[in-house]
Amino acid sequence: MTNFIFENTWEENQEALKTKKLAIIPVGSSEQHGPALPVGTDWMIAQYLARKVGEKTDKGLVAPVVPFGHALYHADFPGTMAVSQTTLATYVKEVCDQLVSYGFTHFLFLNGHGGNNNALYDVGQYLRLKNIPTANIQWFELAGDLNPEWGLIGHGDIIETSVMMHIAPETVKTERAHIPENQSIGNIKFLDLHRGEFDGGSVYLNLRTRDVSTTGDIIEFGHTAGVDYTRSAKDATAELGKEVSDAVVEYILRFIDEFLNFEFEFKK
Repeated sequence: MTNFIFENTWEENQEALKTKKLAIIPVGSSEQHGPALPVGTDWMIAQYLARKVGEKTDKGLVAPVVPFGHALYHADFPGTMAVSQTTLATYVKEVCDQLVSYGFTHFLFLNGHGGNNNALYDVGQYLRLKNIPTANIQWFELAGDLNPEWGLIGHGDIIETSVMMHIAPETVKTERAHIPENQSIGNIKFLDLHRGEFDGGSVYLNLRTRDVSTTGDIIEFGHTAGVDYTRSAKDATAELGKEVSDAVVEYILRFIDEFLNFEFEFKK
């Protein structure tokens, strides 16, 4: 018997559920990641982190990765396979309903793609009505919390590239990495896919990745305080990737110990 639902027989899972009530669900995306990283980057990292957590905890079971996320704005780049937020939320809700029927009482999403957050929030609200605690950890946001030098620079940045060099070095085209330059239209500067800057003021825009970048990798200004946006993914290393992923895993393990003590006071 293992801590991985998909590696166990149904009888082994039935036995495991006598003591393990936490479902750990990695959620990613299949989307372009610029010229240096593979389309599977987001789900590959989420799956890797979930496996490492599953190998070290005796308090939960790891579900198969959800490889498709809400990333329709990347669809101009071949290989991106995305679903709507509604589809993603419905899919994950139905998976969770099945797991609840087996006796799981807590859910932890290990999220590898920011575009999934709204859908996962909807799932969490849905489960809250069933008095089931749900948490969502976005690994790259957490990395910046643990160490400001690991803060988010952008899509396919040095930290994301370093983690991929650690977990799947054969998929990384380091020689094609660079510092991306976000495009502008006239005097409107694109800060990311949602925000622009004009004449000292902020404006909100509805953009696709192709509007901002011809290569697919972009800088996401303002998501992390004090981050050095001049750091190039070309400087990524597997050693840095291991340091980041190890720190994230250790944090998640500490969080699980606390999270399993959490119960809602309000009962229907």
